[in-house]
Amino acid sequence: MSKKQRYRSFSKRLTRRIMLALTLALIAVAACFNWLEADTFTHYYKVYCKILLDVKNETVRKALYGVEVAVMNSTDDLEERLQNPSTVFSALRDELQRNPQIVGFFACFEPNYYPNQGRSFQPYAFWRDGRIDTIQIAKEGNDYLEDDWYQRAFAVDSGYWSEPYIDDSGSGILMCSYSVPIHDHTGRKVGVFGADISLDWLYGQLRAIDKEYSFFKGFVKNTKNIDTLSVFSSSIIIDSVGTYIVHPDKKRILKDNFYEELRQQKDTASLQLLKDMKARKSGTGEAKIDKLTNYVFYAPHEQTGWMMAITVPRLIIMLPVAIRCFLLSFIFLLTLIAVYFICRSTIRSSTLPLHKLAKSTDEVAKGNFNAPLPDIRHNDEIHMLRDSFGNMQQSLSQYIEELKTTTAQKSAIESELSIARNIQMKILPSPHYPSSDTQHPSPITLHASMTPAKEVGGDLYDYFVRDNRLYFCIGDVAGKGVPAALVMTTVCGAFRLLAESESEPQRIVSRMNDMMTRDASMTIFVTFFAGVLDLETGHLLYCNAGHKAPFMLSDNAPYSKLTAKPQLPVGALPDVAYTQQQTTIAPGTTLFLYTDGLDEAENAQLQMFGKERIQEVLQSTAPEPQTLISQMTQAVARFVGDTEQSDDLTMLALQYM
Repeated sequence: MSKKQRYRSFSKRLTRRIMLALTLALIAVAACFNWLEADTFTHYYKVYCKILLDVKNETVRKALYGVEVAVMNSTDDLEERLQNPSTVFSALRDELQRNPQIVGFFACFEPNYYPNQGRSFQPYAFWRDGRIDTIQIAKEGNDYLEDDWYQRAFAVDSGYWSEPYIDDSGSGILMCSYSVPIHDHTGRKVGVFGADISLDWLYGQLRAIDKEYSFFKGFVKNTKNIDTLSVFSSSIIIDSVGTYIVHPDKKRILKDNFYEELRQQKDTASLQLLKDMKARKSGTGEAKIDKLTNYVFYAPHEQTGWMMAITVPRLIIMLPVAIRCFLLSFIFLLTLIAVYFICRSTIRSSTLPLHKLAKSTDEVAKGNFNAPLPDIRHNDEIHMLRDSFGNMQQSLSQYIEELKTTTAQKSAIESELSIARNIQMKILPSPHYPSSDTQHPSPITLHASMTPAKEVGGDLYDYFVRDNRLYFCIGDVAGKGVPAALVMTTVCGAFRLLAESESEPQRIVSRMNDMMTRDASMTIFVTFFAGVLDLETGHLLYCNAGHKAPFMLSDNAPYSKLTAKPQLPVGALPDVAYTQQQTTIAPGTTLFLYTDGLDEAENAQLQMFGKERIQEVLQSTAPEPQTLISQMTQAVARFVGDTEQSDDLTMLALQYM
């Protein structure tokens, strides 16, 4: 018997299952929402960065264009004031006064243009401590005539932006210059005029845009702190070869090369970004910068040939998403906790009637059929279940009373059937002949066995010795149970009565048939085999009325079947003319008679024992009657196993000595 299972509350199991399903659903929703949130945020941030890059590009373009316009507007005034060096200085001062955003104006003239100034003359007006100062840079040993920027600016017809440089001879700051040719009154080029702008000023313009339009304004309380905003994104400008012109870390300007950093990464994304930026394309790429993977948004600047870019660590882009996901997960967790307690309370109150009903039914199961059932307020399935248990309770009470009556009746019937079985078995002669206490040797040895399928059966056998003759029979009444048993007792009594006055089996069987067919309402018939054996000569008279033909076997010869004419069973039809047959049995021969309960015995696979298995037992068993019956009984038992017996089984074996 298995151990009693531990009690588990239905309400708790239901609550756990609901919470499990709800948790899985919320996890799936949260995962989808977080994925959409991350994807949407990343998409809009990329769009924002592209727009911001365009804004910065336009800002730089306008700033540089303002310098170009200032230079163009100042060129005519300067060309009208080329009479002497002092007028040139005066013109530069006036133009700088009108354009305070410019660091300084300069002019460079062809060799010996002003003979009294020497071979080179480069006047320069610039801001110093809030006032305009002038200087002749050429006297400081700065020979511009061989410089590339001068030659290019002198050669162009419109204007030329130089590469960024540090003006160590003038203001000493990081600058970039815009230059145009100077013409005298005859139209001949006589020099170059230009303006210097501070890249620090340009960097300030870009960072002002960062503060004004920062996507992360909500995360930085003090937006005046430009260095703090640089954690989220960095605006950089590089020249045509990749050198930093503008960078949050000023130490890297004109020293580090962005293209070289990309080339050292050696990954596909970085190399593709390097290729596109050198081709002066605009777009978005990825690269590892300062050990962090960054999105790089880039676009070329058409005026100067520079590349403008915004770098944003991917981790920073995902930071708001992570914060929102954490808050959402926390809200989901609080929701689950609240739902758990609500579900637990609701389900517990809803299933409480079930708990009470279970206790009541447990009392009913113990035999207390009058145990009260709980009242259910709601008209629902639990109320229906309570009504069903109430009906079952009444039905059980009624059934128990009926069962008691039926049991008593069945017990009486079984007692009566047991008595009937004992009476039936006493009607039959002893299964052994001669008996164990016989003092004189007998010319025959006989052994019989009858096993009813029910309490009483319809098989029969009988024998007795009269006038040195053995009268014997075996029969099988059609049917089983009490009706067959009653017919069986009638047949046994008729055989005994008729055999006392008749010596021929033919007449015994014929008169038995007349007796059974005299009443037309009696429809039961009997297969019957009757024989009379002369114990001195071994002469055998026999009559077979539809029964199985007996087997004969001995130690000196193989078994054989006794020839028996097929005739109608006793009681089948009136006025049947039965015939008898005869044979002589040699000493040591055994006759084996049986009913169809032997060869038709079935196992669990509905297979029959059959004549072949009967013959196998006969072939392997000694002809001694008791041994033969015992071996045959064991063979049948092994064959059918635990299968219930379906028909009466009777065997009779007699050996003539």
